[in-house]
Amino acid sequence: MTDRSLETRHDVERHFHDHKAKSRPDSDPHDFYAAGGLDEVWRAYLTQVGPLEGKTILDFGCGEGWAAAEYARRGATVHSFDISVESVRKVKGPVIHPAVMAAEHLGYRAGSFDLVLGVGILHHTELPFVRREIARVLRRGGRALFMEPLAHNPLLRAFRKLTPGRRTPTEQPMTMRQIAEFTQEFGWTDFRGYQLVSILPQGVLWVTGSRSLFRAGLRLSEAMDGWLLPRLPALQRYCWSAIIEVRK
Repeated sequence: MTDRSLETRHDVERHFHDHKAKSRPDSDPHDFYAAGGLDEVWRAYLTQVGPLEGKTILDFGCGEGWAAAEYARRGATVHSFDISVESVRKVKGPVIHPAVMAAEHLGYRAGSFDLVLGVGILHHTELPFVRREIARVLRRGGRALFMEPLAHNPLLRAFRKLTPGRRTPTEQPMTMRQIAEFTQEFGWTDFRGYQLVSILPQGVLWVTGSRSLFRAGLRLSEAMDGWLLPRLPALQRYCWSAIIEVRK
């Protein structure tokens, strides 16, 4: 990628997320995220992250700082960044140190962090640049964990085509090949897929707007995923979300 095309990508992402941060909170009854659709994956992510007391961490692509606040509450010293100025203005907390920068060019010293943590950020970036920067700022033995959307499920591909306004034109859900290329920079990796059957209640919410129906369907389908995915791990590539962990 040329410097010009990377700059264009940054401009698109910055404009979209600045506008989103300045808008009033979304009260759409069809909103999957606001209805708790990712709560199970978020809990699994925090469990995999483990204890944070006394850790120095980087919240990678922090948005408006909701994850940074949780990391700080758990005892970490948090450095956070985002490309969106308006988003970073909303990041608050006495042990949170926000900054505006691009993921491909981090302004931190080598070996600065015990953990690099990101939620829905890698698929907005140029991975060859980003993987080198993550490896650089991690301390030896440090870990990086990311929660990311996957590209292989045909139902999800169709949904994304039907809802282009929900995301930037420059972001792309991650393929297994991209994940393999990203993780090759590191000595140890782990991949876990989430939300296979449990993507179906999203359709119920989208059509009906009923959060009670959505949550009932979500509880049942998450239980089905909990039984199915450990027994047929090859299906994980067709999940909506994945937790990707690497270790330096």
